[in-house]
Amino acid sequence: MQFNLKFNVILCFALFISVNIFAQDVQSVDVKSLPQSDIKKAQKAMQDAGLSTQDAANLARQKGATEQQIKDFESRIGEGNTATGSATNVVADPVQEASAKVEEQQNIEKSQRQASFDSNGAVFGSYLFNNKNLTFNPSINIQTPKNYEIGIGDQILVNIWGNSQNNFQLSVNTNGQIMIPDVGPVYIAGSTFQEAEKKIIQRLTSIYADMAGSNPQTFAQVNMGQLRSIQVNLVGEVAVPGTYTLPVTATVFNGLYLSGGPNNIGSFRNIKIIRNNKVFKTIDIYKFLVNADPSENILLKDNDIIFIPAAEKRVEVNGEFKRNGLFELKEDEMLSDLIRFAGGFTENSYLSKTQVYRKTQQGFQISDVVFTELATTALENGDEIRNEKITDNFENRVTITGAVYRPGEYEWEPGMNLRELIMKADSLTPDAFGNRGIITRYNPDLTTTAVAFNVHEVMTGITDILLQQEDMILVKSHFELKEQPTVAVYGEVLKPGQFAWSYNLTLGDAIFLAGGLTEGADSTFVEIARRLTYDEESRLSDTLLHIIVVNLSRNLLIGTNDDKFRLQPFDQISVRQAPNYRKVESVLITGEVVYAGSYALKTKKQRISDLIGMAGGLTPQAFAMGATLQRNTQELGGERIAIDLKQIMTNPGSEADLFLNNGDRINIPEFMQTVKISGSVQNPFSIVYESGKNARYYINKSGGFNSDAHKRKTYVQFANGSTAVTKSFIIRSYPEVQPGSQVIVPKKPEKQNADSSRWLAIASVMASLAVSVATVVSLSK
Repeated sequence: MQFNLKFNVILCFALFISVNIFAQDVQSVDVKSLPQSDIKKAQKAMQDAGLSTQDAANLARQKGATEQQIKDFESRIGEGNTATGSATNVVADPVQEASAKVEEQQNIEKSQRQASFDSNGAVFGSYLFNNKNLTFNPSINIQTPKNYEIGIGDQILVNIWGNSQNNFQLSVNTNGQIMIPDVGPVYIAGSTFQEAEKKIIQRLTSIYADMAGSNPQTFAQVNMGQLRSIQVNLVGEVAVPGTYTLPVTATVFNGLYLSGGPNNIGSFRNIKIIRNNKVFKTIDIYKFLVNADPSENILLKDNDIIFIPAAEKRVEVNGEFKRNGLFELKEDEMLSDLIRFAGGFTENSYLSKTQVYRKTQQGFQISDVVFTELATTALENGDEIRNEKITDNFENRVTITGAVYRPGEYEWEPGMNLRELIMKADSLTPDAFGNRGIITRYNPDLTTTAVAFNVHEVMTGITDILLQQEDMILVKSHFELKEQPTVAVYGEVLKPGQFAWSYNLTLGDAIFLAGGLTEGADSTFVEIARRLTYDEESRLSDTLLHIIVVNLSRNLLIGTNDDKFRLQPFDQISVRQAPNYRKVESVLITGEVVYAGSYALKTKKQRISDLIGMAGGLTPQAFAMGATLQRNTQELGGERIAIDLKQIMTNPGSEADLFLNNGDRINIPEFMQTVKISGSVQNPFSIVYESGKNARYYINKSGGFNSDAHKRKTYVQFANGSTAVTKSFIIRSYPEVQPGSQVIVPKKPEKQNADSSRWLAIASVMASLAVSVATVVSLSK
């Protein structure tokens, strides 16, 4: 980074050594004589570079700067800051000055108060002077009230217009007067604004004659300008006690807010305003907090003292009240007053018992106060008031669930019977189980007793049961009391699955629900598996179920035999496939045949030779030895089968002439003129086929074996996919190669004994150590 300044010492003295003396020795620079403008430029450059003064000083020392030069530079920076600060210093507004003075102390006091409140609970009213969203800053931009009392330091604005024009800005001097040019002094201190206005206009008429009379030609208006400030002292248990300068329009709440209000032991209800050495008024903030009564918020006067004594009686409230916390009480206030301050009881409170916990010298006392005694119960300092929730128990509830139209909770009345409750629930649903219902009833010790009843008899009036409170009645649906019957249809139907059984459900209905028969279904052989009867299941035997075979019509017409066969619950219907049903099956032949393409299989015994004949035979260019068959089966998946087409065409129907399967693909290539050599040879590539040559001949043509060649494992893969391997006994015999073949020479497997592995590991460690040593040597240089 480069700085075009008159001073430069790497990153630091680059900020205050002149460019003109860049070539000079750093220690020859006289920092004291540098212009202040250069020092300011140096400061800006340091800020742009993100350097502190200490960082710049450290860099300067590295480049030879003396301690005296560094000290002089820091001193010059300090001078610049002082000059700048003094040039911009302005007189603060009294409110802003007081707020700034208090803000830091308020934060400290707030943390101390919070620590106390965390253990004792929040004091009601403390949020009023610690809430930034609720301010009591005194307003100076308000219309001057007519009863405002003029005082020393107030500014009076007089505007004159009409035949004569003039404007005056007059201040009330220490004698309580304003001096009006050409008029003289007018004493207005202690007068109300309305009285002062009359005095001023009356004196102006002495020099402006046309201002008086019934038809004046000159007019005057008197306004208040800048209002004077007053000083107020806040003492006692105040968050930040002291003397505050406030506008003359400030009120008691303004002063309390600026001082942070009462501290953690200060009173909110006995704040004294001392004026002229007497208690002028006692302020109770609860009137504002509880009743929104602002009458306590009186205007302050100069030299007023706001004294906050310690709270004498505080009581804690916990439980089912709308406000919980600490509340301050006066001597004549009772428990009912405290509950009013707490916002009253919540909707869940137990009004019959409010408890008072009181500390005594011997320990704690508990007093139970009934609701009617709240207004006559006195409290003491340190008492705790508690109120519990009402219980969740119902006094008059019965519950009915299950097969009724409107299940739920109902009002219980003495003498209520079961049938009456069922009718309140809009009676039973049609699926109600009539033979039994159950009433669960609580005993006195909260155990339960089951009371069974006959639903039919209750509804017909034969019998009835008298209900008790908290009885729970259950009437079940008959569907809940048995396994839901189904029938299952599988096999050659369009939508096999399980279906709900119904009375009179027939075989034709079940096939209809399953979407009907497929084209391959054998309707003459439909099997129904049926469960044993209850009697048969009760006897031990080897029979598991009954099998019924039915001849089914395909058209599902109503009135056929299908409708005569009625199904029973849990019957399982299996529709078999017709024995000789087949979808159209085909094979594909490509390559050198007269009519390549897809051919349908007519019989299961159709062979490869039959397909060649159907395709018009082989073309003259066909290479029968390279023919291949691709087949896909469920057992083996996709596979390539090596076939000997030349033998197949010579001996049709032989074992080599395979039966065709659906999806078979036969490819017959053109005559192949090359042989490919691959694997561990010197120059693997393809060369022209020569009749009668073996694999060794072609390997020699490719440059011979590599050193790692596994010669004994050399083999030949023919064009149809079959292979021939090298035979070794005394003399190694290589297989003969056909057109389109591939000669493959595999590599020998790698051998690695224990010693070589160990030396490889040692060599690796030695190499790592060598690199580490070389790095250390390089860094040391």
